[in-house]
Amino acid sequence: MIFLICLNLIFTKTLNFASYNWKTFDNFDERSQNYFVKDLVQVSGDKLLLTCESLEFHGKLILRSSGVISEKKFLYGTFIFEVEGGLNSLLHACFAPFLYDFDEGKFEVDIEFSRWGNPSSPAGNYGVIRQFGNWKNPDSVKRKTKKFGLPASKRPVISRHYLKWFPDSIVFESYYLKKGKERLIEKWKVSDKMFVPDKPMNVEIYLWWPENPKFKMVHEVKVLKFIYMPLARPIPQGRFSSYP
Repeated sequence: MIFLICLNLIFTKTLNFASYNWKTFDNFDERSQNYFVKDLVQVSGDKLLLTCESLEFHGKLILRSSGVISEKKFLYGTFIFEVEGGLNSLLHACFAPFLYDFDEGKFEVDIEFSRWGNPSSPAGNYGVIRQFGNWKNPDSVKRKTKKFGLPASKRPVISRHYLKWFPDSIVFESYYLKKGKERLIEKWKVSDKMFVPDKPMNVEIYLWWPENPKFKMVHEVKVLKFIYMPLARPIPQGRFSSYP
């Protein structure tokens, strides 16, 4: 999960995408052996381009990755990520738009696309993480996850992914877009309030290597749109109510 690589970042510059400012960073993560490189993040027109690559250097593969972190913290609402790229083909790499409690690392809400180095693994992953102690103590980190398959396609595809964060639940939805119409891939809801964040969180978008590909490879994912729609209804005081 992403929480392994979110700490000790060196912020280097700010990009504007989808009317929000995003921090880029340089960082080496010792656990995953990823070098996060600011120059592998670009804004082209109104699109955000993320790249990850494995390069050979003196007979050893170097894993270079990219990511952005929103300057703004968000609370309840709907987060929409519209993406162009082969999310089904990320055998060793992972594309992850997610919410993260960057200040304390207590909560994380993930949409991840990766097969984690196993060709038979589903390419789609939803997850909610809650820290009850310390990240270094695995027993203190609890999670709820759902894995799902993605239809194969030889052509570049556009997909749209919803993360709907309510005071009492989280709803995940993924769709393929064909002629502007949504075709459902998967939907999942977490209603266990113990896992639902109750504090503002940053949006982060990463393209990185959780598994060593063992050969030279490049992946690119374009984020066509990021949209945030705050919760329209007032948040109930003193109790939770039901949201669709």
